[in-house]
Amino acid sequence: MSAHPLLPLALLAAGFASPARGGAPDAAAPLGIGTPGPVRQLFLDPVLADARAVTAPWVSGRLETMNSWSVPTRLARGGRVVFARTDVQSDQLALAVRIPWSKALGPGGFRDRVSTTFSWRLGVHWGGFEDGGIEAWHSLVGAYNFMRSRYPRDEIHLALAEVGGATAFDLESASVAWGDIVAATQALVIAGGASRVRGAGPADPAWAMSARFELKAPAGSLGRAGGSGGADAGLSLLASAELARWIVVHGMLSGRVVSPLGSPIPLQPRRFQGTAEFSAVFLVGRLSLIVEDRVHTPLMEGGWTVLDGGRDDVFQSSAGAALLRVHNQISGGIRYGPVTFSISEDFTPGSNQRSRKKWFYNQNAPDVVVALTVQKSF
Repeated sequence: MSAHPLLPLALLAAGFASPARGGAPDAAAPLGIGTPGPVRQLFLDPVLADARAVTAPWVSGRLETMNSWSVPTRLARGGRVVFARTDVQSDQLALAVRIPWSKALGPGGFRDRVSTTFSWRLGVHWGGFEDGGIEAWHSLVGAYNFMRSRYPRDEIHLALAEVGGATAFDLESASVAWGDIVAATQALVIAGGASRVRGAGPADPAWAMSARFELKAPAGSLGRAGGSGGADAGLSLLASAELARWIVVHGMLSGRVVSPLGSPIPLQPRRFQGTAEFSAVFLVGRLSLIVEDRVHTPLMEGGWTVLDGGRDDVFQSSAGAALLRVHNQISGGIRYGPVTFSISEDFTPGSNQRSRKKWFYNQNAPDVVVALTVQKSF
């Protein structure tokens, strides 16, 4: 993989005889946000992108704030016990730049169909200021409060460690955390039609399919909860289509191979993970309204039991669901020009026999994500 990781995608793109098309207007792009939970963000987390967008250079900067919560949690398997707690506010600056190969290497052939995006994030884990507002919202809508009121607000308790053994991270005070570096190379496989949406160029296609290979290089510190300490790799299939002048849809299926944490704790990530995501962009005047749904396979290996003492409130408020169950994230955004405001809420799908609402399973990982993105193609 290290010799020529981009070669398979380049050959795939070069195999199509049709000339490369244009790109896609920024107004019709998906949100392009991941799932920044305090443990999940340590690993490669492929994001949805417009399958048509490979020809224009692009830069993006995003400020996001994420609030996560759990009570102190102990997980047991095979006689070993791991302690986890995810009480934290993480404020992040996420930076990305896309470089079309035609701009870097000159136009012609497969270079017109391929681009590489480099991304990196810098953030701070701290107690924050959001707990009181979240509790007030829970009270207003009658939602379960996950035992938040029994613990002090706006403190940081972010830990993952084996009881009596190794520690991945254990943060009790604010910590600056820089993330791993991700290189994502996207190759246009096929495209067609003529785009009719706002901001489209004469060569922009109405629909497309692309493939993307990405590699995460360990640059962040595991002890600061900035990176996993290992390299991850993933392959994604993307599709985009204009259903009308006022609606564009995007989809992604992604699989990845994840390295173990850079710590010998027994709770480790699943080796193979997957993501499915769907986005609908509604073009209303000069605004874009975006709705997305994102589903992940479980993050950590199975077989662990939450040591909750038989208490349903402890079970539901623990970090168990965030680490061990399928995760779903719903996001909504509004875009005007290069600026997009978005908000995401998570829930864990599936039944929960230990809840009053047994048909619905909810968890806080993260509880809420608010982001402001500035994104511009050139």
